[in-house]
Amino acid sequence: MFRTTLILVGLLASASARAAEPVEYASRIRPIFQKHCYECHGPEKQESGLRLDQRQEALAGGESGPAIVPNDPDGSLLLKLVQSDDPEKVMPPKGDPLTAAEIKLLKDWIEAGANWPEE
Repeated sequence: MFRTTLILVGLLASASARAAEPVEYASRIRPIFQKHCYECHGPEKQESGLRLDQRQEALAGGESGPAIVPNDPDGSLLLKLVQSDDPEKVMPPKGDPLTAAEIKLLKDWIEAGANWPEE
């Protein structure tokens, strides 16, 4: 019983430590943006005035307001749109939608402050 308790405590501590690790932009977030967003909001094209390949522009947002509000996933339009059930509003409008894991990474990243190194 004591050994089982120690194992469970160790597993919980390990999971908690992983959850507390910040989501790294370059290896975890940029690939999501590249795969799903850059076609319309990248270096070649900025629909609705939104550009997601550069930090300053992404944080400023587009015509609809701030897409990413650091520390505020609920106030971040980006999350609302990638999670939308409305086919007229969901992003991306064509191609594969974001997976639940990708959405969770974006949410965790924004919640932790949307750290994005200057490039």
